[in-house]
Amino acid sequence: MSASYARLSESISKAKNVRIYKNKDTAYDFKLYPFGERGTYIDPELISEITDNLASSITEHFPAFDYIVSPEPGGHTWGMLAAYKLMKPMNILRLSTELYENYEVCIKRETAYNENYIYFDGFTAGDRVLILDDVISSGATIRCIAQQMADMGVELVGVQGILAKGEHYKQLEADYGIPVRVLSKV
Repeated sequence: MSASYARLSESISKAKNVRIYKNKDTAYDFKLYPFGERGTYIDPELISEITDNLASSITEHFPAFDYIVSPEPGGHTWGMLAAYKLMKPMNILRLSTELYENYEVCIKRETAYNENYIYFDGFTAGDRVLILDDVISSGATIRCIAQQMADMGVELVGVQGILAKGEHYKQLEADYGIPVRVLSKV
């Protein structure tokens, strides 16, 4: 890994392991990456390193898109920082365990350790968007977002992540015909 990812590499290697229980019979072993959805303290040098490298990767690999789309709980912070650095608009996909009435578009999402709803608002058919997320594991979150975008006529130009766990991101590339780029892999 390049020297420009020194802090990111260190944060990945030092991440604490925890066990999350979806219910009393189903447990999921989870790494608490400081930059991830359940992360905690992030020093300013790591924030700067990740933000600068996300912006560089996006500029290099995704030259043409209208705005960044980032899901809560982990991606939206990094999406906002990258959007600011690149002077691009962004659209945050909000998550909730509750089902709201009268929302533009809502889909149910289930992961290994929880289930919730993703809310889509402010999209227009023909928009060209880039998804930015913190950690890509199985790819399930990206898949449900990509499918909903296709249903709305929104063009997904690619996915940028901070970390890929495993090789599932390669299947996303093949299935959707889009580039998926990450800063690091474990």
